[in-house]
Amino acid sequence: MVNCPRCGTAVDVPVKTWAIPSRKPLKEGEEPRLAGIFECPKCGVRFRAAVMARGKTEEEGNIRSMVERIKGIKGELMQTLVSLREKINTLETERASLMVEIEKLRRVAEARVATLENEVSTLRNDAKSLRDLLGYREEEK
Repeated sequence: MVNCPRCGTAVDVPVKTWAIPSRKPLKEGEEPRLAGIFECPKCGVRFRAAVMARGKTEEEGNIRSMVERIKGIKGELMQTLVSLREKINTLETERASLMVEIEKLRRVAEARVATLENEVSTLRNDAKSLRDLLGYREEEK
């Protein structure tokens, strides 16, 4: 990680890297020195600086970018989860209110059926009494 010379912002990944030739032969396990060109994401200035071994820097950059992507995906999933929970709650509330409304309508319909059945039986009794008064005989079936 290198800081921008103009604004001091930390810059993680170089734009380009190259090996700095060494006058001495490298010892066993020693990594070659690298230099790189960095670009500040804040002010856009390009500058040179020494960097760690190439493999580590690239791996670090890849890992950090993957971590950022994972965090972004996790945030999106959390937002989706919250919105789905809200939708589920809304649907459950709506379902409950519809069930109550259906029950009310069923009661009203049953009351109407009972009223109509009473009216029909009353009308049949009235029709029968009128036939008896007028002297009509019911035709046998």
